[in-house]
Amino acid sequence: FHMMGQSPQRKDTVLGGLRYQREPERAWAELLELADRQQSRLDAMIESAGPRMPIAITEGHLSLPPHNANPLLLEWLSAAYHARSLNAYLRRGDRVKIATIADFEGSRWTVNAMLLPVPGGACYLTPAGAIARLFRHHTGTHGITVSHTPEGLDVAATKTANRVFLHIANTGYRRSVDARFSVTGAAITGGRVFQIAPADLRTAATPEQPQVFHPVESALSSDLSWRFPPGAVAAVELETS
Repeated sequence: FHMMGQSPQRKDTVLGGLRYQREPERAWAELLELADRQQSRLDAMIESAGPRMPIAITEGHLSLPPHNANPLLLEWLSAAYHARSLNAYLRRGDRVKIATIADFEGSRWTVNAMLLPVPGGACYLTPAGAIARLFRHHTGTHGITVSHTPEGLDVAATKTANRVFLHIANTGYRRSVDARFSVTGAAITGGRVFQIAPADLRTAATPEQPQVFHPVESALSSDLSWRFPPGAVAAVELETS
């Protein structure tokens, strides 16, 4: 199923061209609206496919003008959309067996997961590629239910044996969110947080800073709490007994 074609819905959208640079907070809100629309498309696809058909999501990138080249997709402004998209697919992992939120790699299109500098230089990941790599490297084999989340956090969870994996996005543009972790029926004995949280949500991936969206690893505090900065995307690993 091609999930591409996610285009601005508002008639006065700021997502076309460079208008988003004047109103980045509004662009953030519009992208979250598109993530909600994408969820509706996924639900409709699952319903139409019948109760047992496995689903593959291909070319899940945004379609913003100019065609395949909007610079917004190189900025962390696009992060909440990409993280929420992957969480939506993970929560329906009973049906969605493989999924992508980007195109592949290339030298010019900003819808790619990886960009290849021309004529040379270090390859680097776009926000979509960085989030996909983060979530893929920290995920379990079985889905589990998230029973409660603080307002503003989008969370999907999996587990493998005694380890629980949380994929988390702070959808707030300005507000940090505090969370404390617990697992029903188990004790948390430790944890790690792998987080991407640029101080400026307009931070962009460029050849000059190819590792700008590399996640930072931290130990979870002894009280099992964490503060997620505005726009942060993180993978949290919890050890349980």
